[in-house]
Amino acid sequence: MAVINSDFELASNTSQRVIAIGVILAVCYLAQAVVVTVLCSLLVACMLEPVVGALMRFRLPRGLAAMLVCLLTLMLLYLLAGLFYSRGVAFIEQLPAYEATIREAVEKISQQVQRLESAFTRFVPQERQQKIAQAIETRRPRTRAKQEPPPQQPAQVPEVRVKEERGFISRYIVPKLGFFYEFLVFASFIPFLVYFMLSWKDHMRHGFVNLFALENRQVAHKTLTAIGEMVRGFLVGNLLIGVLLATVSSLLFWFLRIPFPFMMGSMSGLLSVIPYVGLPLAIIPPLFAALGGYNSLSSYLVVVGFVSGLHLLALNVLYPKLVGSRVHLNPLAVTVAILTWGWMWGGIGLVLAIPVTGSLKAVFDNVPGWRSYGEMLGD
Repeated sequence: MAVINSDFELASNTSQRVIAIGVILAVCYLAQAVVVTVLCSLLVACMLEPVVGALMRFRLPRGLAAMLVCLLTLMLLYLLAGLFYSRGVAFIEQLPAYEATIREAVEKISQQVQRLESAFTRFVPQERQQKIAQAIETRRPRTRAKQEPPPQQPAQVPEVRVKEERGFISRYIVPKLGFFYEFLVFASFIPFLVYFMLSWKDHMRHGFVNLFALENRQVAHKTLTAIGEMVRGFLVGNLLIGVLLATVSSLLFWFLRIPFPFMMGSMSGLLSVIPYVGLPLAIIPPLFAALGGYNSLSSYLVVVGFVSGLHLLALNVLYPKLVGSRVHLNPLAVTVAILTWGWMWGGIGLVLAIPVTGSLKAVFDNVPGWRSYGEMLGD
C-alpha cells in the first residue's frame, strides 16, 4: 500500500510540473509583449545594479542613485542614437550613387554567364548540342498536346470598378504603423520599470523571499543571487565582446576604405554577438556599404573573410571565457532554447533565449528536487 501511495504521489507531482510548465509557456506566448518588456527591463536592471551599488557607497540613497544611473544611461543612448542618425542620413543621401555600382555588378554577372555558355558550347560537341536541342524541342509539343483546350465560355459583360490608387506609403508603410506603435508603447515602459526595479530592489527581494515557507527562504535567496550573477555575467560578457568587435571592425573597415566605417563597424560588431545568426547579420552592413567603393569580387571576399575571422575568434576564444564560464549551458540546450524562444517571441527571442534558459538552470540547480534537470541542461 505504501508503494502505491508513493507511485501515486510521484505521478501527481510529475503531472503538476508538466501542467505548470504548459501554463507558463502559454502565458509567455499569449502575453509576449508584456513578458518581453518585463524581461528586458530585468536584464537592464541587473546590468546597472553594480553601478547603483557603487554610488550608494558614497552615501547616496538608493532611489537617487537609481535615478542618476537611469538618466546617465538614457543620455548615453540618446547620444549614440543621434550619432547614428546623423551618419544614417549621410548614408541615405549617397544611396543613388550605389545604383551605378549595382548595375555594373549585374552586367559583370551577365558577362560571366555568357562566358560559361560559350565555354559550354566550346567543350560540348556539336552533335551533342543538336541532340539536346532536339530533345527540348520534341518535348514541348507533347506537353502542349496533352493539355486540352479550355471550354469556350459565353462572353461576359466586363465589369467596371473604380479603384483608388494607393501610393507606396499607404500600401507598405501604413499597415506596419500598428506594430511600430505597439513597440514604442511597450519600449517606453522600460526606463520606468528599470528605475523602479533598481530603487525598490531590496523591498521586492524581501517580499519575494517571504512568499515561501520559512525553511525554503534560504533556497529562494540563494536562487535569486545565482540568477543575478549569471545574468550580469552574460550581459557584461556580451557587451565587452560586442564593443571589442565593434572597435576592431571599425578600424579594419577604415583601413579597407569602406564608406562609413564607424557606423558599419559598430553594427557589425554588435550584431555578431547574436547567437547562431550573428555571422550572416554581421556581414551584411559592410558588404552593403562596400558597394559604394568596391568593384572587384576579391575585395568583397576580403571583407567577408575578415568579418568571419573576427566572429570565429570571438566565438572560440573570448566567448567561452567571458560568457560560457558564467552560463554553464551545453550546446544542445542552447540550440533548443534558441529555437523555442525564437519561435515564441521572434527576433527578440534569439537574444533572450540564453539568459532565460540560464535562469531556469539556476533555479533547477538550487531547488533540491529539480537538480537533475539542471544537470541535463548543464555542460
